Amino acid sequence: MRVYANIYEYNIGSMKVLEKVGFEKEAVIKSSVIKEGKIIDEHLYSIRKT
Repeated sequence: MRVYANIYEYNIGSMKVLEKVGFEKEAVIKSSVIKEGKIIDEHLYSIRKT
């Protein structure tokens, strides 16, 4: 099973929380989101249960 989360580049707090509970950063998707008129990167995190 795999659970994943997409986090906007400016949400550093959420990235730290995910890493603290065991999520790993898999990718940075460059210029993938338009938020409030700005183009931003999206960070993809996931955790797997074996």
